[in-house]
Amino acid sequence: MKKVPNRIRPFASIAILAALAVVAANAHAFQPPPQTDRPTDQQIIQRIDAAVYQRYNAVTGYTVREQYALYRNGAPEPSAQETIQTVYDRSTGKQYTAVAQSGSAFMRSAIIDHVLASEKEINIPANREAALITSHNYDLTPEPGTVEKNGRQCIIVDLHPHHKSPHLFIGKAFIDASDFTLVHIEGTPSQSPSFFAGETKVSRDYIKIDGFSMATHAEARSHSRLFGDTLLTIDYSGYKIDLAPATNP
Repeated sequence: MKKVPNRIRPFASIAILAALAVVAANAHAFQPPPQTDRPTDQQIIQRIDAAVYQRYNAVTGYTVREQYALYRNGAPEPSAQETIQTVYDRSTGKQYTAVAQSGSAFMRSAIIDHVLASEKEINIPANREAALITSHNYDLTPEPGTVEKNGRQCIIVDLHPHHKSPHLFIGKAFIDASDFTLVHIEGTPSQSPSFFAGETKVSRDYIKIDGFSMATHAEARSHSRLFGDTLLTIDYSGYKIDLAPATNP
């Protein structure tokens, strides 16, 4: 396999968000007990863990259309674009089919295709649990009070990974205060994917689809010697979700 030079790897960190799109949100089946007051920090952490694993076990697969656009040095038009049909299966991971391509073939190969390869790697079943936003992988520290994010009241949770990895990040998660589903994440990789890359900032927004929090928009901003300032955006649409059969209590 041809090795990708370090200087063109600043967007490998978006793979952090790929795993979160699959495993960090809550399934509709998880219903925390009603609370008249804010839960304790320990209760918040326990409910985040419960939400993550509930979804992890419930979603057996999905399909989604992903639109990648790569911008360089503040240009209003993308240097490269690619539309991907993604099929996720819990037992095998992700498969991609290119639907449309435009712009620089070199940029698509050097960055977008590399991102897809990184996302595929982190979604291999043996790798996925190590990227979950849970107390097993992170120190989770809820901040006081709530804030509004994307029209929902959220608890901000500071994230500090237990070990360095390009697939774990230092940042914040915005958790729905009513059901502990994921609304937004933002941060930087705890381990840089490349010595030559500057700090990479990543973020991802989620919306509820069929009772699930699913990724709707992601961004990665970085700087490299080869490409300068670069913005990669990913927009998700047309989800179809497969669920595990319900079990009798």
